[in-house]
Amino acid sequence: MTDNAIIENRAEEVPFSYVLSELLETNVKQNPHKLKTFQGLYGVVGIDLKDIEAAVTLVFSGGKARIEQGIVGRPDIIIKTDSDKVIGLNSISIKFGLPYYFDEAGMTVLRQILSGEIKVQGMFAHPVILTKLTKIMSVM
Repeated sequence: MTDNAIIENRAEEVPFSYVLSELLETNVKQNPHKLKTFQGLYGVVGIDLKDIEAAVTLVFSGGKARIEQGIVGRPDIIIKTDSDKVIGLNSISIKFGLPYYFDEAGMTVLRQILSGEIKVQGMFAHPVILTKLTKIMSVM
């Protein structure tokens, strides 16, 4: 982990929290653009995984992230889906600094959002948080 990025996992009881923590840490360490985005991300994102009956809250505060067990407080964005679809969100490409939804991975995510397989509460109220989250979580 870099000195500028701290990811604290307080949700050890939720195995999926380790996947998120590792993904964040790896992406931020290996990509200067993602580190810069991470340092500018302020907001709270809840992830509710219906299939494994688990939930976590990611609290971003400019170069630091904390993962809490359950949906804590009033997140800016809440993503409700199955665990495999959250992983699918990480395959979205980034082009010109924005998520790119016009390739196969992007179209799959759009179809899942439109069909209700992925529900994103707050996506219109907090598009900047969602865009930054997508950028730092994307493995592309």
